[in-house]
Amino acid sequence: MTIYHNNNNPNPTQAIAQACVITFQGNASNNLQQDAFFFLDNWYQEDLGVMAVTPVALPFCLAVSDGVASSHHSQHCSKAVVKAIRRLWNDQKSISSNSIHQLINQTKHPSKRHGAAATLAMVIGELNSDGTVKATITHVGDSRVYRLSKGASQWQCLTRDHNLLNELIDQQAQEQGRQAAFADYNREGMAGSLYIITECFALTADDGYLSCEAPESISRKVDINSGDCIVVCTDGIHDLVPSHKWQPVKAETNLQDWLIALKNQVYDSDGNAYDNGTAILVRFD
Repeated sequence: MTIYHNNNNPNPTQAIAQACVITFQGNASNNLQQDAFFFLDNWYQEDLGVMAVTPVALPFCLAVSDGVASSHHSQHCSKAVVKAIRRLWNDQKSISSNSIHQLINQTKHPSKRHGAAATLAMVIGELNSDGTVKATITHVGDSRVYRLSKGASQWQCLTRDHNLLNELIDQQAQEQGRQAAFADYNREGMAGSLYIITECFALTADDGYLSCEAPESISRKVDINSGDCIVVCTDGIHDLVPSHKWQPVKAETNLQDWLIALKNQVYDSDGNAYDNGTAILVRFD
């Protein structure tokens, strides 16, 4: 892992990155915006918008949540997830799938929203004791986090989708007595039924959450180097425009322009933006 360290910037309250986010409803057949996101200090759920490029100081939190379209009223679940993140972040409490699960279901939701489901991809940046920057990546479902290391030409996916296909890959590897390679996961162009999500957040209409388990989540920590970039996005982005088609981000790249170009790629794709899309782009100084 590479390490970020700026001897000229020992104060962690100073900006160490620039960030921008784009979100759009797309041509979703249900005419709903089921994506929501948390950006630094607040949550949002917008039909269309591009934020101003914003300086990022440590610590920081960035997250996207995608309502699962096959569940009714899922826009309320994704919103509940990012609202829970804001509450936990403001209260300086640990943010995990379990703490989010507990918060979103402490509220008694209307019965018609029972079963509404959503995914999560989240990055929390903190300062290590040695002055390096550590990013903790947590995800549930098929929202993803990508990294473009300084000088690299290809984006690297850092998350493994919770879906049937990846479970089958793990099962096959276990039967063969080996560990599945990360490159085996998140394959493209497979049968749609194999992409069924196996883990997600869900709303309950009563006290049933007390006996329900939080969704399985996967967390990993990576060190961040000056010049690295991170994208946190929903499947409305990566399903229609795979990361090998994304443009690199350079020091002179305008982050707003890059995100708008990515949105245009989604609309120009064969899928014609059939889903909501949200992407957060961060470039470390």
